[in-house]
Amino acid sequence: MKKIAVFAVFIFCFFILKTDAAAADVFNYPATAKNAAAQMPEFESTKCKFKQNKYMIASKINLVSGGNFQFVKDEGVSFETTYPIHSETSYTTSNNKNINAIVKAIINKNFSYIEKNFEIYYMKTGTLNWILALKPKVNSPLIRDMKYLIITGETKNTRGIITKIVISTENNTTTISFTQCG
Repeated sequence: MKKIAVFAVFIFCFFILKTDAAAADVFNYPATAKNAAAQMPEFESTKCKFKQNKYMIASKINLVSGGNFQFVKDEGVSFETTYPIHSETSYTTSNNKNINAIVKAIINKNFSYIEKNFEIYYMKTGTLNWILALKPKVNSPLIRDMKYLIITGETKNTRGIITKIVISTENNTTTISFTQCG
C-alpha cells in the first residue's frame, strides 16, 4: 500500500512539473496576434472556484486564498475571496482598467490591443490544451507593472476554459487555478 501511495505522489508531481515546464517553454514559441487569435477557442461567461497562491519575493511568504470567480463576457471578471478572509474584487470596465482591457482583449480575440502592448507567445500542449503568454513590450506602459502573464487553458466542446493564470511582477508571482467551471 505504501508503494502505491509513493507511486501516486510521484505521478502527480511529474504532471505538475511537466505542466510548469510547458508553461516556461511557451516563451520559445513567438506568435503573431492573428495566429494566436485564430487558434484560441471561443469563451463564454462562466463561474468557477479559484485558488490563488501569491508568492512575495522579498519576504519569501506564500499567501493562499480562494473562493468564487465569475467572468461576464461583456463586462469583465470578479473574484469573491471566501478564505482566509472575505473580500470582493471586480475587474470591470469601471475598475482596474488595465487588467480588464487585457482580459477582455483575449476573451474577445481583439488582439490589436495585445499586439500593441505585448510580445505574444502561443503553444499547443496537447490536442485540446494550450498556453498563451504575454510579455510587455519595452515601450509599453505596462512594463512597469508586469514581467509576464501566462494563461493555460483547454478546449471542451469548442469552448475555451482557462485553468490557470500566472502573473509575474517585480515583487511577486501570483498563480490562480480554476476548477469546477460551468
